Formats: sequence, C-alpha cells, structure tokens
Amino acid sequence: MKPSPRPDDPHPAINISKIPVGGGIAGAMVAAAIIVIGLIGVPITRPFLVASIVVGGLVALVRRWIVRD
Repeated sequence: MKPSPRPDDPHPAINISKIPVGGGIAGAMVAAAIIVIGLIGVPITRPFLVASIVVGGLVALVRRWIVRD
C-alpha cells in the first residue's frame, strides 16, 4: 500500500514553466505544439481558437488602417 502524499511533496508531473525556451523559431514551434496538444486533448477549445484567429486578424487590420491614416 502506498503512503498518501503530503501537501509539501512536489507534484510528479512535468512543470512546463521550468522548461527553458527562448524566442525565435524554437519558441514558435513550442507554442504551436502546445496549441495542437490542447486542441487534441480538449476539443471544445476549437471554436475559441477559430474565434481568436478571426478577432486577432480584425484587430491587426484595424491597427494597420489606423497607422496609415
């Protein structure tokens, strides 16, 4: 029988905040991989991804128009 974990014991899972990733292409690849894993693991998030891409594109267009005027 395993002893029950104490509150002070570290969690045995991987802590993503402890993995060092810089900017550039490596950071973009890690971000894309995390998004894909999230979309596969939690299918209900797919409409939110589509909505965020649409809203982000609209915001980018509005900002571009504002800067040009």
